Amino acid sequence: MREVTTVAADVTSGAAYYRDAGVRARMLEACGAVGTAPPTATYVAGLLEGSAAHPNWAEADRLPIERIDELWAGGADISRSLWDTGHLVFMLELDYLNVDQPAEPFLRPAEVFFKIEGAFRAALQALRGLGLAPRVLMTGRGYQFAGAVRLDAPVVDQLAELSPLPAWYAGVEQRRRPGITAALTARQARASEGLGKVIEFVAHRILAGASRAASIPVVFNGTVVGDGIVGRECISIDFSHVGDPLDVRHMRLPFSLYQLHRLRPDLFGSQVAALPPLVALPRRREPLFTRLSAGRSLSAGQAAAADADAGLPDLASGIETALERYRASALAAFHRRFEQDRRLAATPPHTALAGLPPCVTAALTWPNDRLLKPEHIQHLVRVLMARGTRPAAIAGLVQAAYESDHDWGDRWSRMEPRARADFDVRVFAGLISTGLDSLVDFNCVSTQEKAICPRIACRFDLRADRERLLRARSV
Repeated sequence: MREVTTVAADVTSGAAYYRDAGVRARMLEACGAVGTAPPTATYVAGLLEGSAAHPNWAEADRLPIERIDELWAGGADISRSLWDTGHLVFMLELDYLNVDQPAEPFLRPAEVFFKIEGAFRAALQALRGLGLAPRVLMTGRGYQFAGAVRLDAPVVDQLAELSPLPAWYAGVEQRRRPGITAALTARQARASEGLGKVIEFVAHRILAGASRAASIPVVFNGTVVGDGIVGRECISIDFSHVGDPLDVRHMRLPFSLYQLHRLRPDLFGSQVAALPPLVALPRRREPLFTRLSAGRSLSAGQAAAADADAGLPDLASGIETALERYRASALAAFHRRFEQDRRLAATPPHTALAGLPPCVTAALTWPNDRLLKPEHIQHLVRVLMARGTRPAAIAGLVQAAYESDHDWGDRWSRMEPRARADFDVRVFAGLISTGLDSLVDFNCVSTQEKAICPRIACRFDLRADRERLLRARSV
């Protein structure tokens, strides 16, 4: 085994950690560098201590890949673009979330990861059942599954056939950061949209198995749940990047520092902020106890970098299988209906707010920030579908809210309102249409627990809407 270049075994400096040659080599591999060929990732982004009062990935600066050494020198958390000059990147995540006890993964990591383990195993089984063997990365709160498909692979054109040119494509040049010169073709944009639909299908397969295997709720994209034994805890299957422009989203790099808990004491508390950094490390087939025992310290990261493989595995064959099964699925049929309806509806429909429960009218009247929270979108979709509104029309309502003046700041210069509205509504409506949403928490008590209910006196009982939606789905 290669000797770790940083002599001290208890490395605490991020900059010193990144000076290790093995760590740098593995991170460049994960950016697409093979042999002497340069990386294919378009850019890198970093979270730096002191860079902002509340640093977050959505607003992190994006640097050309050639400037990654600046992030190494600063000891940053580092991610790489999903936009790649040679590949489509497949990625989804499995995370533990708890809005009441957000520090749980850092104060009690073993307990949290054992809670996730059943869902993690179900995810691996679902992926392998489709012939997908992605790289698995253990992060601070869960796992990242990632792989790639070369842009010259035949399946890329098949993916592109699934979608028209996405709404966000027209804004690529306006969003381009200095020094980022790569071209993003219409073919790649359409193929990325098609891959997003396949990822959604894969997520459905994972959800079906993980919901049976997990002891706590399993949701999509960080949707808040009702009260549990340890607060409102859940396991989130996150593929929310699919709803945003390919050029703006990025994913954490293997062997990167993980310091979100240290950078955000406002979220996780001062006790957690005093904990040391972690390292995002690959998980192979070893038992969870073995992985946790090996540790995620900086010195453990340097040792693991000596013989790890951090590159993105080629998933072309598995994506072909997943695409074939997706095309024949109920989800694909729903997607086709949704897109056809969206093309036919030139303007959003008028909705009479007087006839809706206040938990719905609040989101439409004051959409910032309610319509930025997935549980509010889910609730809106459930209620309006129960009352006969088609999903495409709901997406039009959400888009109209995004495009109205509600003090959104610069959000829609970074994101795209139609793409975001279509994705979020499509995901929740797709769960209902395919029967994967059991609607078990579609009631007033759960709505109160999820902080959706404005807690004013009203005459509505959501159980009636639930029954209407169940009947409509069974027809």
